Amino acid sequence: MAVVVRNLESDRSAAACDLSAEVVLDGLTRRLTFHRFGNHPGLCDRTDTLDPFAVALLLPAMIRGEPLVIEGGIDERLLLTIRGPIQATLALLDRSWRRVPVEAAARRPGPTPHPIGAATAMSGGIDSMHLVRHRLLDPAVPESLRVQLFVHHHIGAHGDDDHVFEEQLAHARRIADSFGLPLVGARCRLTDAYRSMRYAHCQTMRNVAATMALDHLFSHFHFASSEPFGGRVARTRFTGIATLEPQLMPLFNTDHVSWHAFGGDATRLRKTAEVLADERLRSTLLVCMRGFRRDRAALNCGRCFKCARVLLHAEAIRSLDAVADTFDMAGYRHGRNHSVMRLLRFSLGPTRNAADIDLLQFMAANGFTFPGWSRPGVAAALLLHGRRHSLDG
Repeated sequence: MAVVVRNLESDRSAAACDLSAEVVLDGLTRRLTFHRFGNHPGLCDRTDTLDPFAVALLLPAMIRGEPLVIEGGIDERLLLTIRGPIQATLALLDRSWRRVPVEAAARRPGPTPHPIGAATAMSGGIDSMHLVRHRLLDPAVPESLRVQLFVHHHIGAHGDDDHVFEEQLAHARRIADSFGLPLVGARCRLTDAYRSMRYAHCQTMRNVAATMALDHLFSHFHFASSEPFGGRVARTRFTGIATLEPQLMPLFNTDHVSWHAFGGDATRLRKTAEVLADERLRSTLLVCMRGFRRDRAALNCGRCFKCARVLLHAEAIRSLDAVADTFDMAGYRHGRNHSVMRLLRFSLGPTRNAADIDLLQFMAANGFTFPGWSRPGVAAALLLHGRRHSLDG
């Protein structure tokens, strides 16, 4: 058996802007469609690329140990890296992912539309806002690398929950409007291809594939890395393929688009500090794990572990008031003890998290008032990691 992509089609009608191909997967034939949307005037200009399908189905082919057959041409540089370096890099994450043959014609460079510069994904989270600070707002950034387009996709981060996606998309549009930039994206159902894989273990391939369906709109793509790069590949419940992004991103370069992993040189602590220091960024910050629940009191719940990281940091620097409009502060106060307990768990337990250890040390250094019950554990964690601070703040 093989994973096969064939019969590329495009729909440029008034009601749609779709790019689709017939896919044979697990012996079944179906159409895989990238439904493109957005407010860029050139959104539907490109109709002739199989590149996003090759990227979307490479990892599913490796998981199944089956050849990937593309009945048509893909970018010659991308074909070269898909056959070798990209697979070798992905295999670092899971040894069961097997190297597979890739059959496709090599498409040589041709005339390309005029790009608008650089693009990046916009989620409203810490990584996105940190990138905006350095690749949009920084006056020293060359214009060719300055972000001029945001993208936001529906590719499985929340399963098939359309309500959560539509709410997040509306928020991304508000952010794009605030910076005077267009926003585009693609919807693509990839659940069947990736079987039961956690989203964190395949998110990069999904995102790159969806973005390639739009890559005629830019010449550079800044991919906000969620994990600091230290040369160590880790696969846990919430991390995985992101640890490979500094090596992986440049391998997606084509004849007209270069890909960059950004932010891997900065810790979560540093990113959070920079975002909280800039009102333009923190005023629309969206980090919440609980999604857009209809009974929410604020944009962010204040209780989940992502909200807690931001709010514990803000409390340590006496800046809770600065984020009170976007976080449920009553929820934070109600769950504060649990947030401290979770921080200790991931600073002392067997699944230690570098971001939590950094935050705990930062809180102690800034005189954070820890609950009395937690102080022996905090002292033990600081001692374990070679740091000592007064806990009398």
